[in-house]
Amino acid sequence: MATEDARYRQSSQYQLWSFSPTRLAAMRDKTNAAARARIAERLSSLPALSNNTSAPTSSANTPNADGSSTPALPEFLTPPEEAQLVTFFTSELLRAGDHAEMSDDIKATAAAFFRRFYVTNSIMTYPPQEMLFVALFFGCKAEGTFVSIAEFGKTFDREHPEDILAGEFLLCQGLRFAIDVKHPFRALRGATMELATLPDIDRNRLAAAEHRAREVLRFSPLITDAYFHYTPSQIMLAALSLADRGLTERLMTQTFHHVAPPPDNSGADTPASSGPDGPAPATKRGPPRGSEDKAQIIGPHIRDQVLGTIEACRNLLARELPERREHWSDRAVLKAQVTPLRKKLSKCRDPDRWNLVELQRVRREQAAKRADSEEADPAPPGAAAANNTAAGDGTVFGDALAPREVKRRRVLDDPFGGPL
Repeated sequence: MATEDARYRQSSQYQLWSFSPTRLAAMRDKTNAAARARIAERLSSLPALSNNTSAPTSSANTPNADGSSTPALPEFLTPPEEAQLVTFFTSELLRAGDHAEMSDDIKATAAAFFRRFYVTNSIMTYPPQEMLFVALFFGCKAEGTFVSIAEFGKTFDREHPEDILAGEFLLCQGLRFAIDVKHPFRALRGATMELATLPDIDRNRLAAAEHRAREVLRFSPLITDAYFHYTPSQIMLAALSLADRGLTERLMTQTFHHVAPPPDNSGADTPASSGPDGPAPATKRGPPRGSEDKAQIIGPHIRDQVLGTIEACRNLLARELPERREHWSDRAVLKAQVTPLRKKLSKCRDPDRWNLVELQRVRREQAAKRADSEEADPAPPGAAAANNTAAGDGTVFGDALAPREVKRRRVLDDPFGGPL
């Protein structure tokens, strides 16, 4: 019996983008450390940095052995500060999607793309204010809504659409080309239909719970790490629990209710078969095998485990309720929390990768130079190895065969006679 959970484990969302909180934090720490080392090396090679004294520095100018001074490096973002900026720009992405009147699936897919990208890429390396539009444009494609780049750029007053196209392949690389994102919206509709079949259900209460849960799903799991830690059905149940805990518990009780029947020991044994040496002993009947498997999947003991997971997801979603949608656009919050981090980011960003259009142009030139050098070189690096391989094959399979002589046809033996 293949369960929904077993099928979900075959998806790229589970295999590539599902992490425990500890592992996700470790990955972000590793990404931050790698970006700091890489940017520090590039900034140190810039001669103009030694004259920049306005940036906050992590160390003072240190004189070298030859009397020159090593330029001071700016203060880098920490992993918690990067996570806070990613959350802020995710809210900006959702606001942009609302402005363009995009569907819930497109906005959710774009938000998942954006947050996945900045797990293995630092926000100090690639500009988030550009990548959020790249994620929105690519999210439209992933959800089957194909909008021209000119129309998309016009919607957001983007004068240069190539800024969006320049980061598209970069986004795909960061996603590891896994563009399938599974959302909890359809699961919520299915749970509502299941609850509607129960007796004595208040339809008005059910409709209000569905509306509130959908509002939660449109914001809370997208701006938190819920998609990294929980399955779509668990996120749906957590959102429904925030909307109406009583309905959620009733749905869980109705779903995880199966109990395997006890073995039938009431005397209904298997009839004895008589043989030459007498009757064979009777055998007891046990519960059907399928019933035992069903009890292992939707039995009451599973309900307690699922409820514990849903409660943890519920607490995570409660940190960013839909009422906080205006929080990230409040001027006081921006001035106190976001603006200082953006100023800090402007001084510690990667000088070689911040301009996506220039980065794409440099990479194309490098690829063209490699192609030209391979065409101009008559003996590519693998030619010697290929020749050695051919020589080795000759020693294994023998010398080359002599040219085969053309076999002449004997006209006299032709059964159809000579030529006309």
